[in-house]
Amino acid sequence: MSAASVTVLPRRTPPTILVVEDDVRVRCLVSDELRDSGFKVLEAGSAGEAMTVLGAVRVDLLFMALDPQGSGSGVETARRVGAQQKPMRIIVASADGDGSGDLDLGDLGLLIRKPYRASQVVDLVISSLNWPEPP
Repeated sequence: MSAASVTVLPRRTPPTILVVEDDVRVRCLVSDELRDSGFKVLEAGSAGEAMTVLGAVRVDLLFMALDPQGSGSGVETARRVGAQQKPMRIIVASADGDGSGDLDLGDLGLLIRKPYRASQVVDLVISSLNWPEPP
């Protein structure tokens, strides 16, 4: 076989996901599941930490709890981020009874209700980014 007959396919860089959740156990569980699925994952425990990360690194998808600790709600932070970084997908996690029943995310992103399984988050991320399923 000659070198001219070898086709090299471009390698896709895994998308970068920022997981923002103040409950460290939930954050680690979701982050580990996303890493196992081939994504590059960054973590933040508050809206303030998320804004710091987003100011320094390009992120493809933000997965954020509705009311992480720190200034501003998850939705407010997601809206600010969405206005600053285009294109970026956003998934907001919300608990029943947190006042988000009538929440209209519009074109902001998707809403997932707590409690959720980490695998549900992975499925949402994969479909949001049109990323291939893990092997």
